Amino acid sequence: MHILAVEPYYGGSHRSFLDNVVQRSRHDWTLVTGPARHWKWRMRSSSLALAEQATERLRSRAENGAPEIDLVFCTDMLDVPQWLGLMQCSPLIAPNPTKASPNSLLATNTPVVTYFHENQWTYPTAPRAREDFHYGYTNLLTALASNAIWFNSRFHQDTFWDASQNFLRRMPDSVPAHRIDAAIKRSLVVPPGFNGASELADARPNRSAGTDSPLVIGWVSRWEPDKRPDQFARILESLHQQGVPFELILLGARPQKPPPELEVIRERYREQIRHDGFAGDDYHERLAEMDVVVSTADHEFFGIAVCEAIWAGAIPVVPNRLSYPELVPSTSQYDSRNEAVQLITKIARQDSKTRDNRWRQCRDQIADFRTSHLVPIMDDLLDNVLVPNQ
Repeated sequence: MHILAVEPYYGGSHRSFLDNVVQRSRHDWTLVTGPARHWKWRMRSSSLALAEQATERLRSRAENGAPEIDLVFCTDMLDVPQWLGLMQCSPLIAPNPTKASPNSLLATNTPVVTYFHENQWTYPTAPRAREDFHYGYTNLLTALASNAIWFNSRFHQDTFWDASQNFLRRMPDSVPAHRIDAAIKRSLVVPPGFNGASELADARPNRSAGTDSPLVIGWVSRWEPDKRPDQFARILESLHQQGVPFELILLGARPQKPPPELEVIRERYREQIRHDGFAGDDYHERLAEMDVVVSTADHEFFGIAVCEAIWAGAIPVVPNRLSYPELVPSTSQYDSRNEAVQLITKIARQDSKTRDNRWRQCRDQIADFRTSHLVPIMDDLLDNVLVPNQ
């Protein structure tokens, strides 16, 4: 198939996901993308710029004799109804068309698949920010306008539709027009996949273990409020008070102004930090140094970085909620901060063989989430959108 991918926020996990799919897919992809900044403006205003960009790309394809586009693949950052309307709006997109009008470049019945990395119904608002239902409703209209709706986890799928239905109950008008039951039937769970260094897939690197060896604790999440770095700092403080020796590898994207918790961790455990910051080409090597990867997130729709750390050799210690129960065994989940401390302390005192067996159980549970395994499945699902029940 010939697929037009439209990604308003081409950066971070959105970019990694799309690049991995395009690289491994058997289909032919044409990309239309926007910069990864100012996410609210991406959702609010990118439709016009991306419609212009798509028109130019499609016109270039047509002039070079390339086949017509069979399917549009976009993500939740796009206002799909708005973008589709603009693609058919000649005065805005091509006021002086040369050889072909926009109407002939993208057929009005071209199917649309939307991939939901996140959604604005349940994405935590920033501290002191006022909730704006416009963005969640934009996500809902995008889903209703899509032929297929893909969510990256069961948790995400369930919470999105629950929140959408709750919002519709509050609407004073036009509720029957939102054919949400039909949209739910068009939705399914398609994990985004993760890349793991192949040389780390079969054998966990040998590491010393036991009470005398520092446990290497890793952090791979964004240093943002929804990932709760304050809870991570409290866990480290409890481990320190209990005399558990540890070292730290601190990865994850940081805002321009680092959170106070990161500054506290840097100051308090300065001599125990192995790495702090962007890893670059040695990212997987840094992951391979971790004995444990910790998440304290209040919000997680999938958990690509945690999967990457597990595949590299880390034992996960994660909350028993959100998307994590779909990824890791119950033995790696905790209910409270105290339980997290107990779990990490137990791992610190285990011998290498016990740790290795525990890690292998976690690795095996995420094996089918590797990108190399998932992309052929995605290709088949895309085929089925174009030709249902083939």
